[in-house]
Amino acid sequence: MRVQGLEQSQQIYEHILRFPGSHFREIQRHLKLPVGTLQYHLTNLRRDELIIQKKDGEYVRYYAIGLFTEREKKLFSLLRQSPIRHIAIMLLTNEELNHKRIVAELQLSPATTSWYLDKMLESKLVKKKRKGKRVIYSVARPDEIAKVLITYRSSFLDNIVDRFIEIWER
Repeated sequence: MRVQGLEQSQQIYEHILRFPGSHFREIQRHLKLPVGTLQYHLTNLRRDELIIQKKDGEYVRYYAIGLFTEREKKLFSLLRQSPIRHIAIMLLTNEELNHKRIVAELQLSPATTSWYLDKMLESKLVKKKRKGKRVIYSVARPDEIAKVLITYRSSFLDNIVDRFIEIWER
């Protein structure tokens, strides 16, 4: 029984290494563990100072200790959200876009798109400027975001990330 417990802890830790910033339900669904079992092992991994948890709105996200700066943790937290990741990639590949174009590309409502853009502005992931009557959005630090997307490509499980990397590396 103890060996199985160690194997599960190791499996959870390796998942957190591979998918930094994963939240509880992501880990639980991916590893197909019962909620109580996952809670038990996460508690032990935190107690043993192998992982930390960071509150992110309604989620608690997990990271291996000592591998990421606070800025990188914030980036992971944001880029784990599909609409934010897609907006970031759109801006990385187009440099500047207005709200209307982002709405059209994402196929989300204008209000929902604005909500995501506001989160990105608040965390300094994007910046905006006025061009006449239009507001134009661009990525604040493109190399930083591209590095996270490229380095942790496999953790996003997203074809859009794969296509972006092909374009970025050309």
